[in-house]
This record gives sequence, structure tokens and C-alpha cells, in this order.
Amino acid sequence: MNNEVVGRSVPGGFTFVDRPPGKYVVTTTTEVENAVTFQLAAGETKYIKTAVSAGILVGHVTPTLEFPEQGQSDIGRLRYVGPQF
Repeated sequence: MNNEVVGRSVPGGFTFVDRPPGKYVVTTTTEVENAVTFQLAAGETKYIKTAVSAGILVGHVTPTLEFPEQGQSDIGRLRYVGPQF
């Protein structure tokens, strides 16, 4: 996120980060780089979903911005894979 590693795309997993309002770019990199850009408002939650598609050598991980209702629903079926507090 904005050139800082904040998590990994893991099948069946999720992580989260708290950030101040501003413009953000979430980038995924394998043999290609994909990105999604968004504006975050104060108190707002954004959900970024990653999907893997076939590549030449490895899969391509593509981030997409999800609707809040879908993101909230998806998290209920996933496990936390971020840093342990």
C-alpha cells in the first residue's frame, strides 16, 4: 500500500491496516504488477479483494475494490492472516 508491504494475499485469508484519510494505491506483484487506487475518508472502511489468474510462470494477483456489503460478508468466511497483536 503506497509502496509499503502491509500483508500477503493468502487463499482463504484476510488482513487489515488502519490508515489516515488520503489517496492510496494497493499494488500486487508477481511477474506482472497490478494496482487499484482509491481515496479513503475519515472513518471509512475499504475492502480490497485479490484474485489469482493464470500467468506464464506464476499466477497473476489482481486487487479490486469491493462494495462494503460484499467485503463485510466475505470476511465472515475468511481467517485472519496478518500480524499477531
